[in-house]
Amino acid sequence: MNKVRFYYDIVCPYSYLESHVVEAGEDAGRAQVEWLPFELRPAPRPLLEPRGDHLRVDWTQHVYRRALSLGVEIHLPRYQPRSTLPLAACLWAEEAGGLRAFRHALYEAFFCEGLDIATDAEIARAAERAGLDPTEAVAATYSPRLGARLAEIRVTAEAAGVRGVPSLLTGDGESHWGMGGLERLLEGRPLVPRAV
Repeated sequence: MNKVRFYYDIVCPYSYLESHVVEAGEDAGRAQVEWLPFELRPAPRPLLEPRGDHLRVDWTQHVYRRALSLGVEIHLPRYQPRSTLPLAACLWAEEAGGLRAFRHALYEAFFCEGLDIATDAEIARAAERAGLDPTEAVAATYSPRLGARLAEIRVTAEAAGVRGVPSLLTGDGESHWGMGGLERLLEGRPLVPRAV
């Protein structure tokens, strides 16, 4: 079985789409996956304009096509929030044993329902939908320990060559940035690291 680290951001459409493929590999017993949150645009980096040309063009040319090929519902979000708080909550959900369901609830709220998942209300709602304690979820988003863990994950990932999401890192140190990393690994094809 292939052991991999999968780096994702909860506001990245490619992470959302690739998570379906990675979960399928995990469910089939073909990969043992460590899910690691990696904030694509941490402060003070600027956020994308929700209705800017970059997003509209990228979604029209790439995101919708990939979603259609995977049979995944996805819509251009109305918001482009910082993902620091939801990602801290993902670390908490993993500790609570409900990361997958919590991640699904956040992705669905953001990419299908068009909600701002960086708010306390939406983090609580996602926790409730995942069968987790909403009050604990919100408290966890502001945990200095989890904030430090997010930063530590980022430093370790960047030292290993991860520069964006979705990214896959193997136990041998090979990395793949973008879509199709697990598929390539399982097929024995070379991975495609991101150019620095």
